Amino acid sequence: MGSVMEKETPQKWVDAVWRSNSNIIYKICESKCGSAEDAKDLFQTVALKFCQNAKSLKERSTVLPWMACVLHNAHCDMVAERHATYPMSQVAKKDDDFFALSEEKSIFFNVNDNSMEDVDGLLAHLSPFERMIVEMTYIGGVRTDEISAIVGISCNSIRKRRHFAINKIRATLLEQE
Repeated sequence: MGSVMEKETPQKWVDAVWRSNSNIIYKICESKCGSAEDAKDLFQTVALKFCQNAKSLKERSTVLPWMACVLHNAHCDMVAERHATYPMSQVAKKDDDFFALSEEKSIFFNVNDNSMEDVDGLLAHLSPFERMIVEMTYIGGVRTDEISAIVGISCNSIRKRRHFAINKIRATLLEQE
């Protein structure tokens, strides 16, 4: 089979390999997906990836394991995309837009409100990296997986460093009291 495939043109090789594996791939797509439309989308994604990578795949003796791996990853991406959540901070508006009275006219308004200065003072006790993680999480509303992608370390490391940073802030608050 290898010698026959080597003499074929790249287009004929792609056609022959796809014809020999497409039925299996489609059956797997149907078993993974709940609807025929999703199965067809997943099948098209695998076909597209196969065509894009055909040049590097020609050296392999069998392509089916690679296709199965692509199918699995594409299915996981499809499920994750379907169940994605977006932080509310992306659609946040100023508080004044929601209230009939401005903040200055409220009973609890304090002209000498130093709350942001207090927060800055607490954050000053953190390392720059810890401060960035805390600010991105609690002020920016960025999810842990997004911070992980931005910074380039695991989600677990982000959670652990944020936990240590919050403990530092708590210890500082206890010292101040």
